[in-house]
Amino acid sequence: MSGQDLALAVSVFLACAVEAVEALTIVLAVGVTRGWRSPLYGVGAATAVLAAIVAALGPALTALPINALRVVVGGLLLIFGLQWLRKAVLRASGLKAMHDEDKAFAAETDAARSWCSPALWYAGRCRAFPRTR
Repeated sequence: MSGQDLALAVSVFLACAVEAVEALTIVLAVGVTRGWRSPLYGVGAATAVLAAIVAALGPALTALPINALRVVVGGLLLIFGLQWLRKAVLRASGLKAMHDEDKAFAAETDAARSWCSPALWYAGRCRAFPRTR
């Protein structure tokens, strides 16, 4: 394994680890706020769907032209990165308000606790989002 291959493997592993931590954070937040049954079913369903997609479409990736794929993925990463950079510059210059993590956490927690199922919402039994006609 050359140095470039090792660097690629390490960077892909770290990127996947970041995504895994983000997914785990979401599962923990929903589990602590609303209970563990629903998030654990979601994890199982997501794992099954991901395995099916990889099994079905994984071999098809070899048919894609790698250079075109690199251009598309690189362009998307550039667009998202420039949007984040713009927000950071605006926040640092004072033109955009700084993000208040405590306020955002409180709002998201309240929203998660007041969530109701679509069936209850349709039946008009959801207090958080009453049905309007």
